[in-house]
Amino acid sequence: MARKADFRYAAGFTGQQWSRVVISGATDRERHHRGLWLGKAMASFVQFLQQSGVYAAQSFMTVPRGGFNLVCLRDSKDVHLAYDRDRLQVEDVRLDQVERVAQDYIKTRYGEQKSQERDDQLLRLRTALYATAPPEASARGLKVSAKGTGIPQIKATRGNTEIRLDVAILPRKDFKIAFKFLKQLDQSGKVINATKWTPDDVPWFLTRLNWTFGAQTNIFFTPVEASWITVQKALGPKISRDAFRKDIVPFKGRGADLTCFLVGDYDAMANEAAGEYLPDEQVFVVVDQGNPPVFDRGEAFIGVMAHEIGHFLHHKRNLPGSGHHDRSGVLLSSGMESLSLDKQLVSDLTAW
Repeated sequence: MARKADFRYAAGFTGQQWSRVVISGATDRERHHRGLWLGKAMASFVQFLQQSGVYAAQSFMTVPRGGFNLVCLRDSKDVHLAYDRDRLQVEDVRLDQVERVAQDYIKTRYGEQKSQERDDQLLRLRTALYATAPPEASARGLKVSAKGTGIPQIKATRGNTEIRLDVAILPRKDFKIAFKFLKQLDQSGKVINATKWTPDDVPWFLTRLNWTFGAQTNIFFTPVEASWITVQKALGPKISRDAFRKDIVPFKGRGADLTCFLVGDYDAMANEAAGEYLPDEQVFVVVDQGNPPVFDRGEAFIGVMAHEIGHFLHHKRNLPGSGHHDRSGVLLSSGMESLSLDKQLVSDLTAW
């Protein structure tokens, strides 16, 4: 039996190393995917950037309603595209459009806030789009714009075979979030910082969170407050759950949909080892170190923050349970996690 194609990488720089920038050949294991053989490399949809709302292994992508997303059609020679023109517009990104499209894409998902990560993502995207833009390139960069509702399909056909990509059209959702940073008393009665994080770190938090949720679900967070709070007690180096509810939660942001508390260390439950979301209060807490055993590649802290926000979004949908699942490598997994979502989680958090 032919092995399943590896959809993990797109053209361009993906963060740790240069991936397959020249998207001309395909491996033998890709050649038989859905019968698209024809004596040449198969056509396939792949993501340009990680966590960008393209889930090629599930033949699924998200597009913001009234906006656009990007997808790469690899090995596209002689491939014809068909789609619902009342809801989708699919255009090739030409050389003279690369700069504008890349800038618009990054601006929509990161806003105007400058950061090294924003610059890096722009470089990766521009590099990948320039690789697919020449007419002679074997891959095509597709700009997929959407209106209306539902999950229309893009069909890519060569000869008598085809591959399909479901396109979920997602309305935008916005939530207001506050960040509170704990100060407490030490044993001598002196006020000390309980956390290493400060309000100056909030722009970085939001850069990562709005890429994770904005790019994948069209859900964005706007800060309404970022400030220190002082509890005139010695709560100790690890904040207990009782102390958190009694002494800290009352400081939550009054104009916020959700408040994040940074408290240093916290006595979380076993199934929430590095944070906790309280649905009755619309608040959550994150420990300074995050959860290195569960997240990797520098995501240990921001991953826990995204995990708890995932619980908040799950709760806002009035879904049963906590939102935990057993799909390894996906946010909210009970095992190993990442900042990546999948089709099921996108559905749970948005219900397009």
